[in-house]
Amino acid sequence: MKSDCPIIDLRGDAPARGRAHGEAARTLIVQHIDSWRNASEKQTGLPYREIIAQMLGGTCFPQATKRWTPHLWTELEGIAEGAGQAFEDVLVLNLTDEQWWFFAQRQAEACTSFAYRDAGGAVWSGQNLDITGWMDGLQVVLRHDLEPSTGGTSLVATLAGTIGMTGINSFGVSICCNTLLQLPPSADGLPALFVIRGFLDQPSLAAGDAFLQRVKHASGLHYLLAGPGEWLGVECDARGVRRIGSNESWYAHTNHPKHLPQSGSRSSTDRLAAMESALSDGRGLEVLGLAPICRDGSSAIDPIGFTIFSSHWKNEPDAVATIAPGPPSQASYRSIAQLSTR
Repeated sequence: MKSDCPIIDLRGDAPARGRAHGEAARTLIVQHIDSWRNASEKQTGLPYREIIAQMLGGTCFPQATKRWTPHLWTELEGIAEGAGQAFEDVLVLNLTDEQWWFFAQRQAEACTSFAYRDAGGAVWSGQNLDITGWMDGLQVVLRHDLEPSTGGTSLVATLAGTIGMTGINSFGVSICCNTLLQLPPSADGLPALFVIRGFLDQPSLAAGDAFLQRVKHASGLHYLLAGPGEWLGVECDARGVRRIGSNESWYAHTNHPKHLPQSGSRSSTDRLAAMESALSDGRGLEVLGLAPICRDGSSAIDPIGFTIFSSHWKNEPDAVATIAPGPPSQASYRSIAQLSTR
């Protein structure tokens, strides 16, 4: 596990941000592409180029991305240019959740997210972001300008070559996510990472919620949306967006729809119970480094899950994010401020 997760500052418009990302993380992006090639060939039994041909030929992800988040498509082109890699190789890295359901890997589970209100009434939120162990070492944190029409900046934790997996912007608006493979996907919806970054382009929780309501979703996911003083849980899939109830003090979610608790795996239900118990006792941040919430691949019932980021923040303007680039039982947290305003 790497302890020196790069922090990359991206200034300017979408092409400039992408090129800077690609240039700064070139070595890691090449490693990411090679590792994804090996993992996907092993999973599917297909040659790498056939995998890409099937994913892009059997879906309308490019069209959806260009429709709802055209600037992010342009940013992706910049990443490929800056890294000196083929565009389609970078594109498939950004179809993280979509790869799972497209090739029928229904067992994949990722992430525990939470929010709570402190004694002063301020909202805190965050998540343990879990994927698979082979992705460890590819972590980067991007600090970047938002689009000129919005202004401000954003800070996202992600993997090299991808546009963002969780984060918070300078308006104090944040997003965390949980994979829900039980829910129906859509081959012409907006892929999850583009949903995340598109949300973070918004200046308020209300505007971000409206964005999620407006787009069609490619993958079944839960998003924990938070802003100064409030949070909102939504489960999204091909059928639309469903709001999830919450008490006033805290909220948690893992990898099964709240209305279908019987669909949860043992890992998902155990993590949800542990997180809810900790939050009800006022210990939310204390358990992020403990099993079963912290995942390092050593559990007999959860051998795949691996925490590549553990993050939390106070949802306020110009928030400082606290991020560990790995399981917090092993990796150290560091405080990361928003990109300074020019």
